[in-house]
Amino acid sequence: MDGVTDLTDPSRHKKRRRPALACEQCRRRKVRCDRRLPCSTCVRTNHADCTYVPLQKIATPDRGFPKQDDPVSVAKEFGLVALHEATSGVSELPAIPTPGHSARSDPWVNDDPVPQTAGHFSIADSSPDDHSGPADFGLWQPVRPVSSLAARESRPKDALLDRIRQLEQQVADLKGQYKHTGGNLLEDGLVPSVGLKYSRGSVSKTRFFGQSHWMNSADMLYRLGNIARKLETDETSQICHDLRTCKNLGRLIKSRRTPKFNSITIGENVPTRELADTLIDCYLRTFESIHRILHIPSFKADYEQYWKTPTELPDHFLILMQLCMAIGATFHDELFTLRTQAIHWFWEGMVWLLTPCEKSRMTIVGLQIRCLLHYVRQTANIGSDLTWIGASSLVSTAMYMGLHRDPKNLVKMTPYRAEMRRRLWVTILEICLQSSLDAGGPPSISIPDYDTEMPANVDDECLVDSTDMPYPRPKPDSSFTQMTIPLALFRTFPTRLAIAKRVNDLRSDTIYEETLRQSGELRKTLQSLMKELKAHPETSSFQLRFVQLATHRLFFALHHPITPLAKSNPLYSYSRMICMEIALRICQSAYLLPENSNGAINIPAQQSEIDFRRLTVNGSGSFRSVPIQSALVIGLEIINQKEAETRNRPTMPLMIEPEFHRIFESYADWSRSRIRSGETNCKGHSIGVLLQAHFDAFDSDLTEDETEKLFERSCSERVTECLGLLRELAGITVHEESFDELEFHDTDMDFDFGAGLFGAWEWDPMDGVF
Repeated sequence: MDGVTDLTDPSRHKKRRRPALACEQCRRRKVRCDRRLPCSTCVRTNHADCTYVPLQKIATPDRGFPKQDDPVSVAKEFGLVALHEATSGVSELPAIPTPGHSARSDPWVNDDPVPQTAGHFSIADSSPDDHSGPADFGLWQPVRPVSSLAARESRPKDALLDRIRQLEQQVADLKGQYKHTGGNLLEDGLVPSVGLKYSRGSVSKTRFFGQSHWMNSADMLYRLGNIARKLETDETSQICHDLRTCKNLGRLIKSRRTPKFNSITIGENVPTRELADTLIDCYLRTFESIHRILHIPSFKADYEQYWKTPTELPDHFLILMQLCMAIGATFHDELFTLRTQAIHWFWEGMVWLLTPCEKSRMTIVGLQIRCLLHYVRQTANIGSDLTWIGASSLVSTAMYMGLHRDPKNLVKMTPYRAEMRRRLWVTILEICLQSSLDAGGPPSISIPDYDTEMPANVDDECLVDSTDMPYPRPKPDSSFTQMTIPLALFRTFPTRLAIAKRVNDLRSDTIYEETLRQSGELRKTLQSLMKELKAHPETSSFQLRFVQLATHRLFFALHHPITPLAKSNPLYSYSRMICMEIALRICQSAYLLPENSNGAINIPAQQSEIDFRRLTVNGSGSFRSVPIQSALVIGLEIINQKEAETRNRPTMPLMIEPEFHRIFESYADWSRSRIRSGETNCKGHSIGVLLQAHFDAFDSDLTEDETEKLFERSCSERVTECLGLLRELAGITVHEESFDELEFHDTDMDFDFGAGLFGAWEWDPMDGVF
């Protein structure tokens, strides 16, 4: 039959012009494939291999594919420019001093916030058989056969390059389809609308913690959380009883510190002149040297006048002086013996601020008192997690008073008044940014919202409140003044503000290339900052460590939510690496990192080093949460490494094994010191021992039941220790029956999630996140 076409003739089959995008296993099973490496179907069905058919032709004949042994050229060729730029300077920078190579290494030898990793530790290989969730997902997956692993690991580079080719082809196809509709992919914003899926925050009780909140790091400890919830909800266990007693003891201690509001009288708790001089000096050499609030010569003149004739000065100066002493009390001794006094001075300031009329407090002195109240909250732990609310009110008040407009655009005023307005505005902007990172909420200010210029680089003595005084000539940046540190920090403000807005804005993009771009910009900015600060011999160790803690924490906000994705996609390993680097650097500056082969910690010797140590021990807010978050990041990375070892995958050690335990031993000493100095919450002290128990469970290859018993035993010992410390802090033997008779004034919500270790947290993974 000549008119009939033979359909069985192979020559009549139409060639497949569109490349196969699904993996071979899903194509064989005829199921939907999400085109990841490995795809979710292969992960769910525990298939050892997830492979893709290599593309024979690429739809870009005018350019050759880069060499397979050149990952940088691959990144450049296929549009991963941000990754190349973010990592381009890392390998050229000096490393953090490796523990065991120097008896006393200087933590400030490196300017760059992201030092080289090769000499210090290496990140575990991101292998494709891992799930995309956190390292401690609470699931023990079976170990794959070594032969299958070896077969798959023999071609990871080829598979990755093939996958990049496929993604390039998908983008080309999408562009071609979209052109037929007359649209433009970039102009219409379709490319930025596709981003990564990761947690943008979490909810606890009545609060929402945004992406930059440190508790999102603890949210990845699913396995620890599940076991801890079982321990704390068992009403018959001793742990549950001891935890409840610790909670009640903490409330009792805090209720004794808080004065009754009807008994507050301004000026009735002024210390002796000798003690006041010490506390004022502590404040001036620490916080005032970084965040400018006072005009020091004017303040000292009024201070001297007060001790001569105390009744002649107005109440607002007395409040100002007491708040400075309250901050200085943090650095007075290791045990914060003046905490109750500092809290009392705080409430005197609050009473003054709210009576008789809030409008009458809208003055420059009123703004100074508001700024000092903010820092007293953080140093004395008075509702330190609520500072974002007060910071927003502070910004609104300052803008209502016109501080967001440069003085030259307002009425004519003396150089003294103009510079004080500029200095206060810089401090208020920093308060707004730091409180935004603490709470995980969006900053309440944007760059276009103000036109106030930077303050002049002049000392306080150059500013006199007189119309006859000419404007002082600013000194060059190479000359050290009382404004050198604040100005250097403020130059990084636009970069840090952009990151805070992006990570805490629910409608912002989650495109990884933009994350890498911001990370690279932040790295370069902070590198210049540290170089500028260390160029001045007058810069103290306290100032360097303070600035590092305030700025480097933004790397956590950018990268740590992405680190779980590195388990299934090596493209995100940079986030995992940088988080570990920053965590080690912060632990080093907070004296939590061993400095030599004997595991000895770099003991503070100079006064400025002692000041910073006391700030992290006695303070709260970011001075407590950032070191805790750093320890959590290190713990999660160790769990990643040990998980990789249980799957029979070769990994390079992060550092010598005993040094890991020394880090958490140092952390235990640090958290123990915090309780002795007045910390009333035992959760931070318990996290460290739970992480150590998790490491031991991996090392001993324990079963699930054995691991749970180890957790229970370790947690019980730590909670018992906390109970003894809190009883000692209370100073009396408290019977449980007496708690019901107490009237609690609990104003501290920070790190306070129920009576248990992890409180009311939902430790189940969020749907669609991982």
